[in-house]
Amino acid sequence: MKRKIFGEGLTSRFLEIMGILEEESRRFWISHIDREDGYVLASLSYYIATLGGKVFIDAGAGIGYSTSWIMYGLSKASTSGKIYLYAIEKDPARCRYLEENMKKLKSTLLGNESAVEVNVLNRDAVDFLGEEDLEIDMIFVDIEKKRYIDILRILPTKLSIIGIAVFHNALVPGLDKEFAEFLEKQNKLVHHVIPTSLGLLIVKKAT
Repeated sequence: MKRKIFGEGLTSRFLEIMGILEEESRRFWISHIDREDGYVLASLSYYIATLGGKVFIDAGAGIGYSTSWIMYGLSKASTSGKIYLYAIEKDPARCRYLEENMKKLKSTLLGNESAVEVNVLNRDAVDFLGEEDLEIDMIFVDIEKKRYIDILRILPTKLSIIGIAVFHNALVPGLDKEFAEFLEKQNKLVHHVIPTSLGLLIVKKAT
């Protein structure tokens, strides 16, 4: 007799949808994060939400693959008050698919009574962060690598006390010299690399 796993129904439905998104990404020649990166994002978003995190951002959301992992992490986090998830994609065509995919995921993962509010924005992520007065609890960054440093410069004034930033491709293809040198000279930020296949750099405020 097969042992029933708690939460198995929701998880299996979610993974089915992720399989569809992976196929959709391949069809449109859109790269997406590896599943192991998704597991890390889901775990981190769940943990940050349980600490009281309210603002979660996917900068460079594409058609929603990485956003979906964050949403999965938030789906069962017990919290008081609203949680705001911003999926930001500057390409209009990708953003249309992003919006459609977020609607599907919301109905599967969140339901009508969820405290998680999902906002899809067709904007440049760096501009959004510079213009909006938000205290960020978690941000995943997967935009043009040459613009990573623009977000890094913003973080000291934007991250909350529990806030973290997660940068994709920390190992492959790696971070450019300007970014690495700026980060090493920072006394307001600390960092650590998670050695997934492509690498995730985690940055937070120094305490």
